[in-house]
Amino acid sequence: MKHPMLVTCTVTLLASAISACLFPAHATDATPVVKAAPAQTTDASASNAEAKAAKKRREEQDKKNAVNLSTVNVTPLRSSLESAQEIKRDSRMIVDSVVSEDIGKLPDNSVADALQRVTGVQVSQGFQGETTGVVVRGLPNVATTLNGREIFGSGGRSFAFQDLPATAVSALKVYKTTEASMISGGIAGTVDMRTYRPFDFEGSKVAISVTGTHQKTAGHTDPTASILLSNRWKTDYGEFGALLNAGITTMHYDYNVAYVDSNLTSVLNDGHGNPVRNSNGDLVVGNNQYGANYNVGWRKRPEANYALQWKPNDSTEVYMEGLYTWVSDKYNQTYYFSGPQNQVAPSALTTGQCFPIGLTSSPYFGQDICPITSAQYTGNYYAATSTQARHEWGQNVQNAIGLKWHSDNLKLSTDLSRNSASYEVDNFVIDTFLDAYNTPLTTYYNYPDTWGLVGNPQSNPKNYYLNGLYQQWNNNKATEWAWRGDGNYYFGGDLVSSIDFGLRYADTEATAVGAFYDQAPPGGAYLPNGAPNPANNVFNQFGSNYFCPIPTDSSVPGGALSGCYNYLMNNQNALRQYYGVADGKLPAQQGQYFDITEKKYSAYAQINYGNELFGIPFDGVVGMRAEKVKRNLAAYTYDTASNAYSPIGLNTSATQWLPNATFNLHFTNDLQMRLSAGKTISYPAFGSLNPSLTLSPATANTIATGGGGNPNLKPTKSNSYDASLEWYFGEASSLTGGVFYHDISGYIENYSAEETINGTEYLISGPKSSGAGHLDGVELAYQQFFTFLPGAWSGFGFQANYTYIDSSLKTPAIDGSGFITTSFQNVSKNNYNLVLMYEKYGFSARLAYDYRSRYPEFFLAASSVIGNNAQMYDKPANMLDLSLSYDISKNLTMVLNATNLTNAHFQSFAGPGTILPQDYRYQDRSVGLGVRLKF
Repeated sequence: MKHPMLVTCTVTLLASAISACLFPAHATDATPVVKAAPAQTTDASASNAEAKAAKKRREEQDKKNAVNLSTVNVTPLRSSLESAQEIKRDSRMIVDSVVSEDIGKLPDNSVADALQRVTGVQVSQGFQGETTGVVVRGLPNVATTLNGREIFGSGGRSFAFQDLPATAVSALKVYKTTEASMISGGIAGTVDMRTYRPFDFEGSKVAISVTGTHQKTAGHTDPTASILLSNRWKTDYGEFGALLNAGITTMHYDYNVAYVDSNLTSVLNDGHGNPVRNSNGDLVVGNNQYGANYNVGWRKRPEANYALQWKPNDSTEVYMEGLYTWVSDKYNQTYYFSGPQNQVAPSALTTGQCFPIGLTSSPYFGQDICPITSAQYTGNYYAATSTQARHEWGQNVQNAIGLKWHSDNLKLSTDLSRNSASYEVDNFVIDTFLDAYNTPLTTYYNYPDTWGLVGNPQSNPKNYYLNGLYQQWNNNKATEWAWRGDGNYYFGGDLVSSIDFGLRYADTEATAVGAFYDQAPPGGAYLPNGAPNPANNVFNQFGSNYFCPIPTDSSVPGGALSGCYNYLMNNQNALRQYYGVADGKLPAQQGQYFDITEKKYSAYAQINYGNELFGIPFDGVVGMRAEKVKRNLAAYTYDTASNAYSPIGLNTSATQWLPNATFNLHFTNDLQMRLSAGKTISYPAFGSLNPSLTLSPATANTIATGGGGNPNLKPTKSNSYDASLEWYFGEASSLTGGVFYHDISGYIENYSAEETINGTEYLISGPKSSGAGHLDGVELAYQQFFTFLPGAWSGFGFQANYTYIDSSLKTPAIDGSGFITTSFQNVSKNNYNLVLMYEKYGFSARLAYDYRSRYPEFFLAASSVIGNNAQMYDKPANMLDLSLSYDISKNLTMVLNATNLTNAHFQSFAGPGTILPQDYRYQDRSVGLGVRLKF
């Protein structure tokens, strides 16, 4: 395989370079100074007995490793791995984590990117050049918490990890099992983000970081900066601490996509309804469209978080903390496409591998069909550019106040928080098309994604004519007040040592408003004879200032012209007046509205036990969480017969019982086994519950579409079982393995199906609950620093983890014929990370390769000739990233980061093979250079 060999070669080169440079220079260095070992990190809810047992094991381990520590410099990278190892080792649950190497230094630039280094976590990029999708063991149903309390975005139940800069976070914990004390909501697990607090530091602390990052394709260098100020004081009234951490990330991006639309792949005809056949007489399949999507924009994310702590005495702590994030994204999402299929017959036709038609209702069922590998089309058909001038902005705010108190046997805590989020999308679109009536166009295509227009008529601004104006805006908001009280009582029994108990109440409201409108140009886009309306020639109406060039790439080498982002955004009202549309923002529409209120009442209790079995220590928990959810939904439903909306109100109430149990067996201080079982639940996203149906009319190049939610969606439930074996054979050195099994019911997936409404055929998309399914797999992880090697070589370390996932799900067939069995969407069978590390003499390096195999993304439309239940499969871009730093002094560090060194790209295909391509996404490469200052 290409990627492992590439990684091996790169790793070898890096290792040789580092050793050659550093070994001679430092061969006679004095014995390094020993730094303090990292503080023990345990779950906040750990019992007294478990804490004492963990402390005893840790003391014994420290004595065992004392001789090694006398010659080892505990450096930031190694210390962070040790801390993450201790979190995993001493937790009551199965957890993997990433701990900041230094203040403001996670291994990647964003929280979303850093999570990909965790065993069992997979990520994916969105169309704006950043990681947006995070799944744990193949499932996106992850509960998100900030310092242990729930946090979410405006439209769903999970937090957008890309909204939080890495400089704000001290650690990320991924809990793959659950217990009764944890907030419910994730069948895949829980991701907890921990920010800094003043009592994390011994005294005052100042940390500043400034980085400039250059995106190769975007061609810009953008700044990222952060500052942390923290101090603590002892007074007559106790100890006080205050911390402020603020930062900003900015990014110009250029994310280009070449696509061959295979979602609605059908038998190709010659424009007169006659099927096209190749030289062998086989039917030919033609792609719905050839196109390109260019996402060019600028994004900024300021962030600030604070924390105040007060300890009036040794048994009491009062705290107040909060987080504020903001995002503003201005970008030009431009489309350039050609649609000759079924309009004219192809010439210079070649076809590839043939296959039998899979759609039993097709009149050609039983015949072979062959996808086009190259062709030309000459004639009068639609080719166009479309400029979507988009501005998106939003914020997340969380504030909390709490109290912790403990005596010898009793721990009590209370926490009150308010979470709010909002996000707005404004989209202003004008379509322009090329004159193919007076001068016929010729489109050429070569497999898999290369296409263009012969002679480049798209480069002449005088060839463009106005088509429709499309306006859209949506605003989503969510707020939540939450209170929780937790306790632990230790009574020191021989078997049952303590009990955890607690209550939680959450009051959440999610709302959405918006509008959209489509308007044809004055006098229509075409004359009665089919020629473009000359009155709407773009150049004659608006001049050359209207146009900006579209970026070129290897798949679409000819480029094109389209409306400039600034021109559209700065002249919205003038353009509206030309189209005969009122100035300003559209009034809110009933079909875009919903208001959902939800109240959750939770209570839990669990016992902590421990003793010895044949002389081997064991411990664990057994608990139950009860949760009642009351939900009120107000929205509007669409009546297809009357073409009218009517209000709907829906009230639901349900109680869930969520048991859990764990058993941990400590064979030695270094070797332990975990067994865990529990029931988990994920609630439908608020937007998925909206029953409103939104319909978009057909255009010259697209079919009519629609979409809506489903107010009758039930929670997704999972009975989860885990087992792991963990061997900790040294500082920052471990070998762990585990197996997991999820028995899942009611999993929610999105489906598309054709439906006739008022005589018009629409492709309707929406969520449905599936039947029963399971997801199981194996995880392996290894990490070690090779401190036993001589000289400079002793600074090397290596991390590797691998996750295999298998899944099966009974899901509704999109043709309504019942249920079929398929794999879960977004699940890659094979996933691994390889990381070569080096840290010595003030130099630190990480070379990390992330891999996940192809996975199904969504079901194709029912009219697909490859079968009613075929799926789109994605082949992700597996990236090689590099991070370097050098300590110029104890206060000043230089850093260098580089991403996507191998220039990897994303691809997708309709069906399980590669003969029907869809997207080819050009993912950018970046290089960042910066400094970190601390004192």
